[in-house]
Amino acid sequence: MLITEKHIRQFALFYFCIFLLCYTWFAFNGLIFSEIKPVFFLNRLDITHNFFMLSNLQHAIIQYHWLQIYMDIIYLLLPAALLYSVYKNKKLQPFLAIITALFNMVYTSFFSTISFVSIENFTAWMFVPLIFIFRSPKGFHYLLHTCRLVFITAFFSAALWKIRGGGIFNIEEMSAILFRQHAGYLSLNNVSWYSNFITFLISNQAISFTLYVFAFIAELIFVIGYFTTKWDKYLIFSFCLFALFDYLLMGINYFTWLPFMGCFYFSRYKINEQ
Repeated sequence: MLITEKHIRQFALFYFCIFLLCYTWFAFNGLIFSEIKPVFFLNRLDITHNFFMLSNLQHAIIQYHWLQIYMDIIYLLLPAALLYSVYKNKKLQPFLAIITALFNMVYTSFFSTISFVSIENFTAWMFVPLIFIFRSPKGFHYLLHTCRLVFITAFFSAALWKIRGGGIFNIEEMSAILFRQHAGYLSLNNVSWYSNFITFLISNQAISFTLYVFAFIAELIFVIGYFTTKWDKYLIFSFCLFALFDYLLMGINYFTWLPFMGCFYFSRYKINEQ
């Protein structure tokens, strides 16, 4: 089947719906600028972030609550504007795609330095909007596949790091990760099914390591995507399971990467080569 403008609109709607759900989740948990009300930023070894900090925007965000609110509003409205431009085929679509990606990069770069949420969680917000720079199905097709390869490289490299770091050869690895991840929660002496479940996994290294191996396999099999798109539907399923169990076991929200799955879903559509 050939890719059409209808598929571009469907992908734009999918991206916006996932963004809106994630935004709602972050806002509900107090993880936006206006609710955190930052008082300090932690710098990191990141050239792009340090370039942004030359603007002294971080000091303005701390000082002015109205700026925190505006940042949150713009962060929400730009994807909505991009969706509208895609549906109406507006000439502003390429401009909005670039501005959305750049603003998301700035917003999440600063946000990740005042919260416990890693910048990697927001990767999709920086890359996926760029798919809509071109209004034609052909341009959309090539950018979609480029973004797909970016995700495959990032996700597959996580499996390689488990080999390079030796974690996949250490049966105690997952138990140690769970202990570090939930140390604060467990130290509160909360008696609940979840704390008992995490304690059980920490105590039973073989079971927790089995889950670690499954996560490793879920990342490793994405190497298939370099060579063919025929297995993309299974890769989507693999990632969804990975994100679900990562959230249940680690409390890490990788559902923010779901927009990348649109690249795998629409990869089955071809372009007219004539």
